[in-house]
Amino acid sequence: MTMIKAGVYVHIPFCRKKCAYCDFLSHVPTPLEIERYIEALELEIERFRVEGLTLFVGGGTPSVVPPSLMAVLIDRLQKAYGPFQEATIEVNPGTVDLEYLQMLKEKGIDRLSIGVQSFDDETLQKMGRIHTAAEAVKTVDYAVSAGFENVSIDVIYAYPGTTMQSLEKTLQIASGLPVTHISYYGLQLEEGTELFRVQPEMLSDSEYVEMYFRGIETLENAGFVQYEISNFAKPSYQCKHNLIYWKNQEYLGLGVGAVGRLGRVRYRNTEVVEEYIRSMHSGAIVQSVEEELTDELMLQENIMLGLRLREGVGPEDLGGSSLRELFPEAVGQLEEAGFLEEIVFRGTKRFRLTRKALPVMNSVVGYFFD
Repeated sequence: MTMIKAGVYVHIPFCRKKCAYCDFLSHVPTPLEIERYIEALELEIERFRVEGLTLFVGGGTPSVVPPSLMAVLIDRLQKAYGPFQEATIEVNPGTVDLEYLQMLKEKGIDRLSIGVQSFDDETLQKMGRIHTAAEAVKTVDYAVSAGFENVSIDVIYAYPGTTMQSLEKTLQIASGLPVTHISYYGLQLEEGTELFRVQPEMLSDSEYVEMYFRGIETLENAGFVQYEISNFAKPSYQCKHNLIYWKNQEYLGLGVGAVGRLGRVRYRNTEVVEEYIRSMHSGAIVQSVEEELTDELMLQENIMLGLRLREGVGPEDLGGSSLRELFPEAVGQLEEAGFLEEIVFRGTKRFRLTRKALPVMNSVVGYFFD
Protein backbone atom coordinates (compact mmCIF):
# COMPACT_ATOMS: atom_id res chain seq x y z
CA MET A 1 0.00 0.00 0.00
CA THR A 2 1.20 3.51 -0.84
CA MET A 3 1.21 6.27 1.75
CA ILE A 4 -0.28 9.46 0.35
CA LYS A 5 -1.29 12.83 1.74
CA ALA A 6 -4.67 13.79 0.35
CA GLY A 7 -8.24 14.75 0.90
CA VAL A 8 -10.70 11.87 1.11
CA TYR A 9 -14.05 11.76 -0.70
CA VAL A 10 -16.59 8.99 -0.04
CA HIS A 11 -19.58 8.57 -2.35
CA ILE A 12 -22.93 7.33 -1.07
CA PRO A 13 -25.06 6.59 -4.17
CA PHE A 14 -28.42 6.51 -2.42
CA CYS A 15 -31.33 8.89 -1.98
CA ARG A 16 -34.95 8.82 -0.86
CA LYS A 17 -36.18 10.19 -4.19
CA LYS A 18 -34.45 11.30 -7.37
CA CYS A 19 -34.84 15.06 -7.85
CA ALA A 20 -35.96 16.34 -11.25
CA TYR A 21 -32.67 18.17 -11.99
CA CYS A 22 -30.19 15.66 -10.51
CA ASP A 23 -27.69 13.84 -12.72
CA PHE A 24 -25.52 12.57 -9.85
CA LEU A 25 -24.90 8.85 -9.51
CA SER A 26 -27.69 7.88 -7.12
CA HIS A 27 -30.84 5.81 -6.80
CA VAL A 28 -33.39 4.65 -4.23
CA PRO A 29 -31.89 1.60 -2.46
CA THR A 30 -33.16 -1.34 -0.44
CA PRO A 31 -32.04 -1.63 3.21
CA LEU A 32 -29.97 -4.71 2.35
CA GLU A 33 -28.21 -2.86 -0.48
CA ILE A 34 -27.17 -0.09 1.91
CA GLU A 35 -25.75 -2.62 4.37
CA ARG A 36 -23.81 -4.48 1.67
CA TYR A 37 -22.48 -1.22 0.26
CA ILE A 38 -21.15 0.00 3.61
CA GLU A 39 -19.39 -3.36 4.05
CA ALA A 40 -17.78 -2.93 0.63
CA LEU A 41 -16.68 0.60 1.51
CA GLU A 42 -14.96 -0.73 4.62
CA LEU A 43 -13.00 -3.14 2.42
CA GLU A 44 -11.96 -0.37 0.03
CA ILE A 45 -10.86 1.83 2.93
CA GLU A 46 -8.43 -0.92 3.96
CA ARG A 47 -6.72 -0.77 0.54
CA PHE A 48 -5.17 2.66 1.11
CA ARG A 49 -2.96 4.37 3.63
CA VAL A 50 -3.67 8.09 3.71
CA GLU A 51 -2.34 10.93 5.78
CA GLY A 52 -5.75 12.51 5.97
CA LEU A 53 -6.24 16.21 5.24
CA THR A 54 -10.00 16.47 4.87
CA LEU A 55 -13.00 14.16 4.66
CA PHE A 56 -16.13 14.72 2.59
CA VAL A 57 -18.96 12.17 2.55
CA GLY A 58 -21.23 13.08 -0.36
CA GLY A 59 -23.86 11.64 -2.61
CA GLY A 60 -26.67 11.10 -3.34
CA THR A 61 -27.89 11.65 0.16
CA PRO A 62 -25.52 10.12 2.72
CA SER A 63 -28.03 10.68 5.52
CA VAL A 64 -30.33 7.97 4.11
CA VAL A 65 -27.80 5.53 5.61
CA PRO A 66 -29.15 4.38 9.00
CA PRO A 67 -27.30 5.96 11.94
CA SER A 68 -25.86 2.67 13.16
CA LEU A 69 -24.23 1.94 9.78
CA MET A 70 -23.09 5.55 9.33
CA ALA A 71 -21.43 5.40 12.74
CA VAL A 72 -19.52 2.28 11.69
CA LEU A 73 -18.38 3.94 8.44
CA ILE A 74 -17.19 7.11 10.16
CA ASP A 75 -15.33 5.12 12.79
CA ARG A 76 -13.53 3.16 10.08
CA LEU A 77 -12.62 6.33 8.17
CA GLN A 78 -11.35 8.09 11.30
CA LYS A 79 -9.28 5.07 12.31
CA ALA A 80 -7.77 4.59 8.84
CA TYR A 81 -7.14 8.18 7.77
CA GLY A 82 -7.84 10.59 10.62
CA PRO A 83 -7.57 12.91 12.35
CA PHE A 84 -8.91 15.24 9.67
CA GLN A 85 -8.47 18.99 9.50
CA GLU A 86 -12.12 19.13 8.42
CA ALA A 87 -14.76 16.39 8.21
CA THR A 88 -17.93 17.11 6.23
CA ILE A 89 -21.04 15.08 5.54
CA GLU A 90 -23.94 15.99 3.27
CA VAL A 91 -27.41 15.69 4.80
CA ASN A 92 -30.84 16.56 3.47
CA PRO A 93 -33.86 17.92 5.33
CA GLY A 94 -36.38 15.16 5.80
CA THR A 95 -33.69 12.51 6.36
CA VAL A 96 -32.20 13.53 9.72
CA ASP A 97 -33.35 14.43 13.20
CA LEU A 98 -31.50 15.90 16.17
CA GLU A 99 -30.32 12.48 17.36
CA TYR A 100 -28.79 11.66 13.98
CA LEU A 101 -26.85 14.92 13.92
CA GLN A 102 -25.72 14.45 17.51
CA MET A 103 -24.30 11.06 16.51
CA LEU A 104 -22.37 12.66 13.63
CA LYS A 105 -20.92 15.28 15.94
CA GLU A 106 -19.88 12.68 18.51
CA LYS A 107 -18.14 10.66 15.78
CA GLY A 108 -15.93 13.59 14.79
CA ILE A 109 -17.87 15.17 11.91
CA ASP A 110 -17.36 18.92 12.37
CA ARG A 111 -19.01 20.34 9.25
CA LEU A 112 -22.46 19.77 7.76
CA SER A 113 -23.50 20.50 4.19
CA ILE A 114 -27.30 20.70 4.07
CA GLY A 115 -29.05 20.33 0.72
CA VAL A 116 -31.71 23.02 1.00
CA GLN A 117 -31.84 24.31 -2.64
CA SER A 118 -34.72 26.73 -1.99
CA PHE A 119 -36.83 28.22 0.78
CA ASP A 120 -39.82 28.55 -1.54
CA ASP A 121 -42.22 25.62 -1.20
CA GLU A 122 -43.54 25.89 -4.75
CA THR A 123 -40.01 25.72 -6.16
CA LEU A 124 -39.12 22.81 -3.88
CA GLN A 125 -42.14 20.90 -5.15
CA LYS A 126 -41.14 21.53 -8.77
CA MET A 127 -37.64 20.29 -8.00
CA GLY A 128 -39.00 17.05 -6.55
CA ARG A 129 -37.52 17.70 -3.12
CA ILE A 130 -38.98 15.69 -0.22
CA HIS A 131 -38.93 18.57 2.28
CA THR A 132 -40.55 21.94 2.86
CA ALA A 133 -38.89 25.27 3.58
CA ALA A 134 -39.91 24.98 7.24
CA GLU A 135 -38.27 21.55 7.48
CA ALA A 136 -35.09 22.98 6.01
CA VAL A 137 -35.00 25.71 8.66
CA LYS A 138 -35.63 23.08 11.34
CA THR A 139 -32.68 21.02 10.05
CA VAL A 140 -30.38 24.02 10.48
CA ASP A 141 -31.77 24.46 14.01
CA TYR A 142 -31.05 20.79 14.71
CA ALA A 143 -27.47 21.27 13.51
CA VAL A 144 -26.90 24.19 15.88
CA SER A 145 -28.52 22.29 18.76
CA ALA A 146 -26.24 19.32 18.05
CA GLY A 147 -23.21 21.59 18.51
CA PHE A 148 -22.16 22.23 14.89
CA GLU A 149 -20.40 25.55 14.46
CA ASN A 150 -19.64 25.02 10.76
CA VAL A 151 -22.81 24.61 8.71
CA SER A 152 -23.17 25.04 4.95
CA ILE A 153 -26.33 25.11 2.87
CA ASP A 154 -26.80 24.66 -0.89
CA VAL A 155 -29.06 26.98 -2.90
CA ILE A 156 -30.00 26.65 -6.59
CA TYR A 157 -31.01 29.69 -8.63
CA ALA A 158 -32.60 30.08 -12.09
CA TYR A 159 -34.83 27.02 -11.74
CA PRO A 160 -37.61 27.05 -14.39
CA GLY A 161 -40.52 29.15 -13.15
CA THR A 162 -38.46 30.86 -10.45
CA THR A 163 -39.17 34.56 -10.03
CA MET A 164 -36.85 37.19 -8.66
CA GLN A 165 -39.29 37.59 -5.78
CA SER A 166 -39.08 33.91 -4.78
CA LEU A 167 -35.29 33.96 -5.15
CA GLU A 168 -34.98 37.01 -2.93
CA LYS A 169 -37.11 35.25 -0.32
CA THR A 170 -34.72 32.28 -0.41
CA LEU A 171 -31.65 34.52 -0.22
CA GLN A 172 -32.99 36.52 2.71
CA ILE A 173 -33.87 33.40 4.71
CA ALA A 174 -30.58 31.67 3.83
CA SER A 175 -28.39 34.64 4.74
CA GLY A 176 -30.25 35.15 8.01
CA LEU A 177 -29.74 31.61 9.29
CA PRO A 178 -26.91 30.62 11.67
CA VAL A 179 -24.82 29.15 8.85
CA THR A 180 -21.19 29.83 7.96
CA HIS A 181 -21.15 28.86 4.30
CA ILE A 182 -23.54 29.04 1.33
CA SER A 183 -23.04 27.33 -2.03
CA TYR A 184 -25.02 29.23 -4.67
CA TYR A 185 -25.40 27.25 -7.88
CA GLY A 186 -27.06 28.15 -11.16
CA LEU A 187 -29.23 25.38 -12.58
CA GLN A 188 -27.64 23.37 -15.37
CA LEU A 189 -30.00 21.31 -17.53
CA GLU A 190 -28.32 17.89 -17.67
CA GLU A 191 -29.12 15.12 -20.13
CA GLY A 192 -30.67 12.06 -18.51
CA THR A 193 -32.58 13.96 -15.85
CA GLU A 194 -36.35 14.21 -15.53
CA LEU A 195 -36.08 17.95 -16.14
CA PHE A 196 -34.25 17.33 -19.41
CA ARG A 197 -36.92 14.87 -20.50
CA VAL A 198 -39.76 17.36 -20.11
CA GLN A 199 -37.75 20.22 -21.66
CA PRO A 200 -39.15 23.11 -19.58
CA GLU A 201 -38.91 26.74 -20.61
CA MET A 202 -35.63 27.90 -19.13
CA LEU A 203 -34.90 31.38 -17.85
CA SER A 204 -33.16 33.69 -20.30
CA ASP A 205 -29.42 34.35 -20.11
CA SER A 206 -30.08 37.86 -18.84
CA GLU A 207 -32.37 36.56 -16.05
CA TYR A 208 -29.75 33.95 -15.15
CA VAL A 209 -27.01 36.56 -14.84
CA GLU A 210 -29.28 38.95 -12.94
CA MET A 211 -30.07 36.24 -10.37
CA TYR A 212 -26.39 35.39 -10.04
CA PHE A 213 -25.38 38.96 -9.28
CA ARG A 214 -28.36 39.46 -6.98
CA GLY A 215 -27.10 36.49 -4.98
CA ILE A 216 -23.60 37.94 -4.76
CA GLU A 217 -24.96 41.28 -3.58
CA THR A 218 -27.31 39.81 -0.97
CA LEU A 219 -24.83 37.35 0.47
CA GLU A 220 -21.98 39.84 0.66
CA ASN A 221 -24.25 42.37 2.37
CA ALA A 222 -24.97 39.66 4.94
CA GLY A 223 -21.27 39.16 5.71
CA PHE A 224 -20.49 36.24 3.42
CA VAL A 225 -17.30 36.54 1.35
CA GLN A 226 -17.27 35.14 -2.17
CA TYR A 227 -14.13 33.02 -2.38
CA GLU A 228 -15.08 30.92 -5.42
CA ILE A 229 -17.47 31.43 -8.31
CA SER A 230 -20.34 29.63 -6.56
CA ASN A 231 -19.26 29.63 -2.92
CA PHE A 232 -19.54 32.15 -0.09
CA ALA A 233 -18.28 31.86 3.46
CA LYS A 234 -18.07 33.79 6.67
CA PRO A 235 -14.43 34.69 7.44
CA SER A 236 -12.31 31.56 8.15
CA TYR A 237 -15.09 29.17 7.06
CA GLN A 238 -14.05 28.37 3.49
CA CYS A 239 -14.55 24.69 2.66
CA LYS A 240 -11.09 23.16 3.09
CA HIS A 241 -12.00 20.01 1.20
CA ASN A 242 -13.22 21.80 -1.91
CA LEU A 243 -10.13 24.01 -1.84
CA ILE A 244 -8.10 20.83 -2.38
CA TYR A 245 -9.90 20.40 -5.71
CA TRP A 246 -9.59 24.05 -6.72
CA LYS A 247 -5.91 24.13 -5.82
CA ASN A 248 -5.40 20.95 -7.87
CA GLN A 249 -4.08 18.87 -4.99
CA GLU A 250 -4.39 15.12 -4.51
CA TYR A 251 -7.56 13.43 -3.32
CA LEU A 252 -8.65 9.85 -2.75
CA GLY A 253 -12.05 8.85 -4.13
CA LEU A 254 -13.83 5.96 -2.41
CA GLY A 255 -17.10 4.31 -3.38
CA VAL A 256 -19.00 3.64 -6.57
CA GLY A 257 -18.38 6.23 -9.29
CA ALA A 258 -15.90 8.13 -7.12
CA VAL A 259 -13.12 10.06 -8.87
CA GLY A 260 -9.66 10.47 -7.36
CA ARG A 261 -6.30 11.95 -8.33
CA LEU A 262 -3.18 10.37 -6.90
CA GLY A 263 0.09 11.68 -8.26
CA ARG A 264 -0.42 12.47 -11.94
CA VAL A 265 -3.18 9.87 -12.45
CA ARG A 266 -6.90 10.68 -12.36
CA TYR A 267 -9.07 7.56 -11.93
CA ARG A 268 -12.73 6.65 -11.58
CA ASN A 269 -14.34 3.72 -9.78
CA THR A 270 -16.96 1.60 -11.50
CA GLU A 271 -20.42 3.17 -11.57
CA VAL A 272 -22.24 -0.14 -11.06
CA VAL A 273 -23.04 -0.79 -7.40
CA GLU A 274 -23.19 -4.59 -7.68
CA GLU A 275 -19.90 -4.69 -9.58
CA TYR A 276 -18.31 -2.47 -6.94
CA ILE A 277 -19.52 -4.70 -4.10
CA ARG A 278 -18.35 -7.91 -5.80
CA SER A 279 -14.98 -6.40 -6.63
CA MET A 280 -14.35 -5.28 -3.06
CA HIS A 281 -15.00 -8.79 -1.76
CA SER A 282 -12.90 -10.47 -4.47
CA GLY A 283 -10.01 -8.02 -4.23
CA ALA A 284 -10.35 -7.00 -7.89
CA ILE A 285 -9.46 -3.53 -9.14
CA VAL A 286 -12.52 -1.39 -9.85
CA GLN A 287 -10.68 1.73 -11.01
CA SER A 288 -10.16 2.88 -14.57
CA VAL A 289 -7.55 5.49 -15.46
CA GLU A 290 -9.33 8.56 -16.78
CA GLU A 291 -6.24 10.59 -17.55
CA GLU A 292 -2.51 10.78 -16.96
CA LEU A 293 -1.67 14.42 -16.34
CA THR A 294 1.28 15.79 -18.27
CA ASP A 295 3.02 19.04 -17.32
CA GLU A 296 0.91 20.82 -19.93
CA LEU A 297 -2.36 19.41 -18.58
CA MET A 298 -1.36 20.24 -15.00
CA LEU A 299 -0.68 23.84 -16.05
CA GLN A 300 -4.03 24.06 -17.83
CA GLU A 301 -5.87 22.69 -14.81
CA ASN A 302 -4.05 25.01 -12.43
CA ILE A 303 -5.23 27.95 -14.53
CA MET A 304 -8.79 26.70 -15.02
CA LEU A 305 -9.29 25.78 -11.36
CA GLY A 306 -7.36 28.74 -9.97
CA LEU A 307 -9.46 31.25 -11.90
CA ARG A 308 -12.53 29.89 -10.16
CA LEU A 309 -11.11 31.33 -6.94
CA ARG A 310 -11.34 35.02 -6.09
CA GLU A 311 -7.67 34.88 -5.05
CA GLY A 312 -6.87 33.91 -8.63
CA VAL A 313 -3.66 32.30 -9.87
CA GLY A 314 -0.11 33.23 -8.94
CA PRO A 315 3.45 32.13 -9.71
CA GLU A 316 3.27 29.24 -7.23
CA ASP A 317 0.46 27.76 -9.37
CA LEU A 318 2.39 28.21 -12.62
CA GLY A 319 5.85 26.83 -11.95
CA GLY A 320 7.21 30.17 -10.72
CA SER A 321 6.09 32.24 -13.73
CA SER A 322 3.30 34.79 -13.88
CA LEU A 323 0.25 34.34 -16.08
CA ARG A 324 1.38 37.36 -18.12
CA GLU A 325 4.81 35.81 -18.77
CA LEU A 326 3.25 32.55 -20.00
CA PHE A 327 0.35 34.03 -22.00
CA PRO A 328 1.14 37.70 -22.72
CA GLU A 329 -1.27 38.02 -25.66
CA ALA A 330 -4.26 36.38 -23.92
CA VAL A 331 -3.71 38.35 -20.71
CA GLY A 332 -3.49 41.62 -22.64
CA GLN A 333 -6.68 40.92 -24.57
CA LEU A 334 -8.62 39.92 -21.46
CA GLU A 335 -7.41 42.94 -19.49
CA GLU A 336 -8.42 45.25 -22.34
CA ALA A 337 -11.87 43.62 -22.45
CA GLY A 338 -12.24 44.07 -18.67
CA PHE A 339 -12.35 40.32 -17.98
CA LEU A 340 -9.03 39.89 -16.12
CA GLU A 341 -7.35 41.95 -13.42
CA GLU A 342 -4.05 41.88 -11.55
CA ILE A 343 -4.30 41.93 -7.76
CA VAL A 344 -2.00 41.54 -4.78
CA PHE A 345 -3.01 38.68 -2.49
CA ARG A 346 -0.94 37.93 0.60
CA GLY A 347 1.94 39.92 -0.81
CA THR A 348 1.99 38.20 -4.21
CA LYS A 349 0.84 39.55 -7.56
CA ARG A 350 -1.86 37.36 -9.04
CA PHE A 351 -4.45 37.41 -11.81
CA ARG A 352 -8.15 36.81 -11.32
CA LEU A 353 -11.38 37.18 -13.25
CA THR A 354 -13.23 40.45 -12.86
CA ARG A 355 -16.79 40.35 -11.57
CA LYS A 356 -18.28 40.77 -15.03
CA ALA A 357 -16.27 37.78 -16.28
CA LEU A 358 -17.63 35.33 -13.71
CA PRO A 359 -20.81 34.35 -15.60
CA VAL A 360 -18.78 33.64 -18.76
CA MET A 361 -15.79 32.00 -17.11
CA ASN A 362 -15.59 29.04 -19.52
CA SER A 363 -15.29 31.34 -22.51
CA VAL A 364 -12.65 33.46 -20.79
CA VAL A 365 -10.53 30.48 -19.77
CA GLY A 366 -10.67 29.27 -23.36
CA TYR A 367 -8.35 32.13 -24.31
CA PHE A 368 -5.46 30.24 -22.67
CA PHE A 369 -6.07 26.90 -24.38
CA ASP A 370 -6.95 27.68 -28.00
